[in-house]
Amino acid sequence: MRLLCALGLFSALLHVTSCLLIGAFNIQCFGTSKSKKTDVMDIIKEIVLRYDIILIQEVRDTDGTVTQSLMDLVNQGSPQFRNISSDPLPLGPGSYKERYLFLYKFQTVTVTGSFQYTASGFERPPYVVKFSSTQTAVTDFVLIPIHTKPGHAVEELKALDVVVDAAKQKWTNNNIMVLGDFNAGSNYVPTRTRSTIPLFDTNVFHWLIPDNVDTTVSKSGQAYDRIVVTNDMYRGMNPRRAGIFDFEKEFHLTLDETKAVSDHFPVEVKLS
Repeated sequence: MRLLCALGLFSALLHVTSCLLIGAFNIQCFGTSKSKKTDVMDIIKEIVLRYDIILIQEVRDTDGTVTQSLMDLVNQGSPQFRNISSDPLPLGPGSYKERYLFLYKFQTVTVTGSFQYTASGFERPPYVVKFSSTQTAVTDFVLIPIHTKPGHAVEELKALDVVVDAAKQKWTNNNIMVLGDFNAGSNYVPTRTRSTIPLFDTNVFHWLIPDNVDTTVSKSGQAYDRIVVTNDMYRGMNPRRAGIFDFEKEFHLTLDETKAVSDHFPVEVKLS
């Protein structure tokens, strides 16, 4: 664990840059039980410290205690993160709820607006956030998180272009990134369905995490987690810096230690 902390500190010191590193991480079943596991939370902390903005999904936090535990940990000693999150989102008629949670470094990034998408079409409807930064050529940009229901991934991905249009019209801004667990592997989003999904229109959108990138800890061969940007946003990207962050390899973890954190790796991209 000392090695892990040293690696995290070294990474944080290196990440003094005029670019922003943006990530999306589905932390499997991130609720009260996981937030009380010190070794797991230490790893999550070091992952968070890597980013200027990170979207966290599967946050099971109806009363805010899980978010507060994470914020206390990442800001320990030297406060640098703030957060913004959706209200607990319904997943059908049951009591199970999740939040979309963004953590961001307030010295490099500010939040300038947000809205909850409320139209039908999503089990976890996107919570759309507008950010601003003086560190990048694209100074104002919009992040749209999505965590699709696996069996409904095609239908939810079809509906995302309407959310993109809503954000564009609200803020007159087409610097837009859609990110998260799309469940966009071939088992849930077969190739034959992609012509029906506007987000796959290569004249309008760029998929920065390609199909051959395995985003799963189990090495299932599936690119579930994705980052997609509009043409305008793409002009400020460094697509060569898009991929997964393999924290198992980076922190020299065992497979069991890795799986205790999540069944997904974070996906990330650098905004130049």
